[in-house]
Amino acid sequence: MYGYTPLIWKDMVLTVAGPETWAKILLEAGISSEIEEPQTQAEVLNTATRREDLSFALFGATCKVMALSQDDLLGAFGRHFVSFTLRSGNGTFLRSQGCTLPVFLENVNAMHNYIERDHPDAKFPFIESKYDPV
Repeated sequence: MYGYTPLIWKDMVLTVAGPETWAKILLEAGISSEIEEPQTQAEVLNTATRREDLSFALFGATCKVMALSQDDLLGAFGRHFVSFTLRSGNGTFLRSQGCTLPVFLENVNAMHNYIERDHPDAKFPFIESKYDPV
């Protein structure tokens, strides 16, 4: 994960299930609490590139602790990501990417390319979509 994704992940868990569940997820992922091991906790939640094994451990632990399938968890995260983005003052930027889903999806790669200029170590996904008007 890169950027604000882990922070938004934590916000989602705290919003939906509370701090006790977040603590359980960290333990399940093998990540100590902030008090016990602040360096590892900070590595998970920083806004720079981080070890992918921590990201995968966090994802797997969240599925297990919250009893969600991977698909359900990713869907919930996607909804929360958009909501978080709108709440945190990036609504205008997000809305400027397109007023329909097909146009928005066409612009996601351009948005990632723009963000990559400030974060050269980032590895953003490439989104490819086809629009079928029928």
